[in-house]
Amino acid sequence: MEAPAFYRLTGPTEWAGPPETFSYSSLKRMAACLRQWQLASSRYGDLARCPERPNEAAELGVIVHEMLSRLFHTMAVAGYPELGTEAFRVAIAQFDILGTARRLIEGVEGRAASNPRALGFRFQATARDVYNKVSQAFRQEYTSISAQASRLAPLPQQPEAAIGLAGSRLQLLEVQGFLSEEEIRHPRFPIRGFIDLVVRRNGRTVILDFKTGASQPQYREQLLLYALMWWRKTGDLPAGIELRYGARVEAWPITDAELVRVEEQIEEKIRRYREGLSLKPAAASLGPHCTGCGARQFCDDYWQWSGGSGDDQRQSEWVDLEVVIQNIVNRTGFVARDRAGRELAVVCDEDVPPGYGRLATGGRLRLLNVRREDAPSALRITRTTEVFGGDVLQSFAVAPTPAGGSKE
Repeated sequence: MEAPAFYRLTGPTEWAGPPETFSYSSLKRMAACLRQWQLASSRYGDLARCPERPNEAAELGVIVHEMLSRLFHTMAVAGYPELGTEAFRVAIAQFDILGTARRLIEGVEGRAASNPRALGFRFQATARDVYNKVSQAFRQEYTSISAQASRLAPLPQQPEAAIGLAGSRLQLLEVQGFLSEEEIRHPRFPIRGFIDLVVRRNGRTVILDFKTGASQPQYREQLLLYALMWWRKTGDLPAGIELRYGARVEAWPITDAELVRVEEQIEEKIRRYREGLSLKPAAASLGPHCTGCGARQFCDDYWQWSGGSGDDQRQSEWVDLEVVIQNIVNRTGFVARDRAGRELAVVCDEDVPPGYGRLATGGRLRLLNVRREDAPSALRITRTTEVFGGDVLQSFAVAPTPAGGSKE
């Protein structure tokens, strides 16, 4: 779908219903707001779901975070070899930091090329920039890890006997000592996940995950769910769960009673979310989290609640506003009124990329991330602003003048 067509949409062309399979991340999003998940997962013309507005800093952060997690995972499987050793060099070569960075950047650029919300987006960081960031962060942490490798109980090396072993995943775990990137599903509930590592220690199973950044309670919840699915699928009750943040480790023993409670909670959530998502639209949960929703432009409740006037964003330089165009001043500016009836002067920066559509008097627009100027009644549309049409199928941005034509 081309950008002008997407920015003229006022909602999904086909509402999403409950998913066939849930995941931990989808359950978390549904817990925050069912409509947010539904709007993000619905169809918009030929788009299978609502595209996210790309942001270079965020995309770079995701790449670095993902690569660090993979790199720590690789070193754990390799037994935490010391820096500078041949084993360390082999593991680094197998991971291929520079090549992995290139592939992830290409993925970002490929998604942006087909994303109607990527107007003007350019990923400026190079593979070498990513390499430097990852290498610096990894070396700072890994020095501590290799010094404490015995305390962290590094994973066993894969024995030859495990290669080509036929049988259950539990049998393979017993022989090999660990399973990596293990997909797991609950045998009764439609939920699945991917476990970073399943480790066998002294005849007992431990579920591991690798994280970067600060510890968060939800990470433990995620591992408890994975432990539950492993138990129900294999009959093997894990002895514990473990989170590794670089050199720091958080570990908890678990019991069957605790996993049964998790199972009951998950069953109830799936039942409730399925029921809620059968509505079109599903109920919205309004709050501060709404401003981070990538589909809020299509949520009428959001604009009726606060986004239409920006009153709850008084302290912010950047706001969301719903306005009606009153008068077109020139190709880069117009006069509008917000939902409260206040008159506003709206100016569009000259470097705003074309693509949103054309300006029409009487058009109702939803402005995402518009800049509030020093004057209280002045707004500026910048390269980070998005403009969606509402009651009429017209929206505004700087658009090239057709040959022989005039601007409205």
